[in-house]
Amino acid sequence: VVDMVRDKADILDVVGRYVQMQRSGKNWFGACPFHAEKTPSFSVNEQGQFFHCFSCGRGGNVFKFIMELENLSFPEAVFRVAELENIELDAQYSPEARADGQRAFESSETGRLKGLYKMAADVYHYMLTTAESGE
Repeated sequence: VVDMVRDKADILDVVGRYVQMQRSGKNWFGACPFHAEKTPSFSVNEQGQFFHCFSCGRGGNVFKFIMELENLSFPEAVFRVAELENIELDAQYSPEARADGQRAFESSETGRLKGLYKMAADVYHYMLTTAESGE
């Protein structure tokens, strides 16, 4: 599914929804959406399907762009790119279906045990980093 979305999506279309881009040679340039700048240093290579900012150093593919811009997880970014590019995905890949699956896992015995392990780890972390006896 990830490969299919990556192959069908055009990074320039996705980035163009957030950044005004202008062609310069084989690349497209615009103001970086991740930091304030006066001169465009944000580059998109349409042929290679990647972006790079020469000021802040951020770069990656279309999924990384959406992940960083909208603060999404990788699966959420894949679904969001598919949504932006009108690529139909099976409902099982939607964030709602993933949340339902996560809730089902958390209510299982394994999920409850992992929750207890996390709670124990949090207690030990607190004790070691905050409490006097942790020193």
